[in-house]
Amino acid sequence: MIWAIWAGKETAYKIVSKCDPYASSTPRLYEVSLNCSDKLSGSDKFYATQSSISGSVATPRGQVYIKIFVTRDYVHCVGATASLEKTDAVVWHVDRISTDSEVSPAYESMFVREALKKHLSEYVDEVAEDMEIKRENGANGLTPPFVYLNGRRDEIDISLSHDGAFTAYAFTILDSPNPA
Repeated sequence: MIWAIWAGKETAYKIVSKCDPYASSTPRLYEVSLNCSDKLSGSDKFYATQSSISGSVATPRGQVYIKIFVTRDYVHCVGATASLEKTDAVVWHVDRISTDSEVSPAYESMFVREALKKHLSEYVDEVAEDMEIKRENGANGLTPPFVYLNGRRDEIDISLSHDGAFTAYAFTILDSPNPA
């Protein structure tokens, strides 16, 4: 439950900070409300497969709607400011990096970017090799990552994360068909 709440706070902060680079990251300013009945009782049935919990986060910049995915191995959260239904439009994926690999923040960052580009290429009319994921210098440090297609910045909304053996990404493309 603690990791689910923390994931909700992080997701909400990432969303808010895209609109306001000066938004505070103070966790107590992000109040998470989860719609969970007895699902989080710790039962083996809940954790046997991927389960999800919906909810919302009250932030200094308004409401963020979240959906948290929980397995025995990881907790992953996606969010949207418009409505809970918008979280279903978010394409996301979690990868476990091979334990044979040398895991370092630089490797994790490269791994998640390559995985995102490969998946994203299924949704846009570009090959992964023509895509770049970059962060720019902003007024308050590095900006969130952006997608560049053939050297031009695109407005595809993405989010990247990595921690140890796990990497995750999420993206949203409005009005795009699902790939075959």
